[in-house]
Amino acid sequence: MRIGITYSYLRPEEKMLKDAAKEKGEVVMLHEDELRFPTRYDLDVVIVRNMGHYRALYTAKMFEAMGIPTVNSWRIILEAGDKILTSLILHGKVDIPEWRVAMNEKSAMHAIKELGYPVIMKPITGSWGRLLSKINDRDSAEAVVELRRWMSNPLHHIYYIQKYVDKPGRDIRSYVINGEYITAIYRYSEHWITNTARGGRAEICNDEEVREISLKVWETFGDGALAIDIFESSEGLLVNEVNPGMEFKNVVRVTGADIPGKIVDYAVEVARR
Repeated sequence: MRIGITYSYLRPEEKMLKDAAKEKGEVVMLHEDELRFPTRYDLDVVIVRNMGHYRALYTAKMFEAMGIPTVNSWRIILEAGDKILTSLILHGKVDIPEWRVAMNEKSAMHAIKELGYPVIMKPITGSWGRLLSKINDRDSAEAVVELRRWMSNPLHHIYYIQKYVDKPGRDIRSYVINGEYITAIYRYSEHWITNTARGGRAEICNDEEVREISLKVWETFGDGALAIDIFESSEGLLVNEVNPGMEFKNVVRVTGADIPGKIVDYAVEVARR
């Protein structure tokens, strides 16, 4: 079996995936500098690891159009990598923070008022906690909305807003691959952004309710290798986001879970479907 792995930078995750894939067949590492479409690639499956939502999305779509399946699939990258689509998919299926989408500055201000301060304004796509804004009052709301108005990316002119969730100094990230719950970690930080990429501290999380809600999220999407971000709140567990391009070096270090091996096993199964 020939397993392709696309990448932007050779991070620890891609190195671990490469080592795991060697046990299943021949590995072809594909830096995005080398990718050209349409081009014939002699591959049975591709593990898409491009950084950036749209690069990953269109890389998967191009390979799938050539009859080569990908992990994650184009559909999963599209739906789980877009916060609006994710909220629509999960709404009514699992508990999520209260949210609004607005299409211009005026409607954004109305949406913020409806939710009540504080709120979080997020880009529609993105990771590592980048461009998140915690808005505590009307003055800061006007400033953030005005700033986004002048940002060149038109996606920043669509406003995704969540009610702020007062977390207990941590959140939870869980991992579900091909319908199998793998593990979860707590991510601790004194900052309200708890991503380990921003300095959050990881500890293992053994919570049956986390397992149950994580599997329910995966079942709602119906496929994929997913990392799921969960908040503990006074209302119980709330699913914050879903990540189709998971990073996992810290969770492997903390839990010992064989996430790269599970991803490769899933890719082999997808190739044989």
